[in-house]
Amino acid sequence: MRKTVVWCVGNPILQDDGAGPELYRQLSGTPVAGLVAVDCGVTPENHVAPLAKLIREDAGESPLLIVVDAADMGLPGGSIRRISPGDLADVPLGAHGIPLDLVLSPLLPDMELVIIGIQPARRGLGDSLSPEVADAVSRLASVIREGRWDEIEPCRPYQENCSPR
Repeated sequence: MRKTVVWCVGNPILQDDGAGPELYRQLSGTPVAGLVAVDCGVTPENHVAPLAKLIREDAGESPLLIVVDAADMGLPGGSIRRISPGDLADVPLGAHGIPLDLVLSPLLPDMELVIIGIQPARRGLGDSLSPEVADAVSRLASVIREGRWDEIEPCRPYQENCSPR
């Protein structure tokens, strides 16, 4: 597996928004060569500098960045979709509301970007995931460990909300 960084984004005290931190817990609990999970919490923009350093240091194949976050796509809770980076233009991400495309634009020529959304079933204060999202996180952890993220169904424009807010 080529060098793969997984940004696990979310807030663990907002029920299903904690999908990213739970994914981090699962991925870091079972290390895989070449796979680096990062618990970004609600500030993924704070992790751009370490990612840029990784890109500079790795003279071989360009790394893959997988960004995983809860995303309201208008689907049943626990649904997982690959979201085109173009569908996220101007969509704020993280605590500071900086669009992901703006945060990553200087690095995009030197890496591949995959964005994965997990449809939340529950929102609001609480520190536990819904059963649907907990199951989705476990399934996604396996898919990522096995390098099969390209098998995740893409978000279908005009049928699903591929620009989640």
